Amino acid sequence: MDQRSFVFVDIETDGGTGNRGRITEVAAIKVVNGEIVDEFQSLVNPGHPIPFWITKLTGITNNDLVHAPFFEDIASQLFEFMSGSIFVAHNVLFDFSFLKREFKEYGVNFAPKLFCTVKMSRALFPEHKGHSLQKIIERHNLSPSARHRAFEDARMLVEYVKLTIAQKGTDAFEANVALQTKTKNLPPNVDEQTILQLPESAGVYIFHSDEGLPLYVGKSVNIRSRVRSHFQNATTVAKEMKMSLSTHNVTYISTETEIEALLLESAKVKELQPLYNRLLRRKTSQHILVKSVNQDGYIAFTIESHDLSNYDNLEGVYGVFTTKQQAKLKIEEIARAYQLCPKLLGLEKSQGACFRYQLGLCKGACIHKEQPSQYNARVEFALEHTKIETWPFKSKISIAISAVRSLVIDQWIPQAIFDSETETFTSLEGSFDIDTYKIVRSYVRAHRSSVVLFSRSIEQI
Repeated sequence: MDQRSFVFVDIETDGGTGNRGRITEVAAIKVVNGEIVDEFQSLVNPGHPIPFWITKLTGITNNDLVHAPFFEDIASQLFEFMSGSIFVAHNVLFDFSFLKREFKEYGVNFAPKLFCTVKMSRALFPEHKGHSLQKIIERHNLSPSARHRAFEDARMLVEYVKLTIAQKGTDAFEANVALQTKTKNLPPNVDEQTILQLPESAGVYIFHSDEGLPLYVGKSVNIRSRVRSHFQNATTVAKEMKMSLSTHNVTYISTETEIEALLLESAKVKELQPLYNRLLRRKTSQHILVKSVNQDGYIAFTIESHDLSNYDNLEGVYGVFTTKQQAKLKIEEIARAYQLCPKLLGLEKSQGACFRYQLGLCKGACIHKEQPSQYNARVEFALEHTKIETWPFKSKISIAISAVRSLVIDQWIPQAIFDSETETFTSLEGSFDIDTYKIVRSYVRAHRSSVVLFSRSIEQI
């Protein structure tokens, strides 16, 4: 290491993530020309008690922290200590993200060059498996006086870098520093070459764990740019940081158009069930709002659980929800806004008038005070945006998605991609899916002028 200043940093936290996580201890060791020139360490009062498991892990107790300074009390001194130095940490995005947020609340923009010792370890010791700090300590016979305490962990990083330079040479270390400071937003377990091989075109990308398991499926018109944006957000968005630190590889599937990427993303999420795709990762059975008409002519509803791929009466589905509670909350919201009867909506079971009628919040459909025609018209209007739309065409359709490619759809189900230039099709075998339905319906509405009735069978193409 030349005359540049490196500051080796480690923090301990209260175990929280994102805006809820707080630092409980910080240590920084400044190294110039291979020699330690200064040190900083302090406990930090997080402003609330820490959980028992954190005390068990670190040895830091609530009694230790109650009289410790708050971050704002040490912010100025710590910022001055680290300014002008390359910020070094193990899984650097983790430590940096906490400090960046703390400094931001103090009104300071903290933006040093970053160097990750996990990345260094993976690059310069590729023959080894496991690059956690504990693995490194064991493999290289380092001797900390304590683990999971900020100063000792930071000191182990200093020792590890010295050992790396001694074994691999200054040139190898400097080359890694140059690469990392140029691509500082990449997570520790993903190298630049992995990103460079991603296309700058439409398709689906998949983040994988160390074991190859799918963590996240996404889509974009520019895969490489979108993947980079995930990692750039990792220092400010808790979910992105957790995902980045867990990602070891990125693969992709190219598509010709954006709509194909949207459909493929939805299908791949259902197939792979990745950890971080909670919104699209639906269960086989979902809770649906099913319409009926009672003996008095009023529209009524029940909440039922069904697999929509095998459900025949889609026209009677007036809402699709992940949980029964989600369905009830949505119906309750609509009932209040449009003065609908909770009994007819399946929210209340009682004799005579519903409770809302007694409060003047229902117009009396439950006791025939409001005519069925008036009540039913209000219900249809209120649920227009949540119901599954009746297929508006007489047959399957073809809709242009590029100059030569068309999507063949029937009953909101994509069936094939037709290439008019080669007179070939790619089958899209599938059944009704609520996410695909939303994608297709939106595209059809936006491109209605390019819809053509498609009377041939797929086999005839």
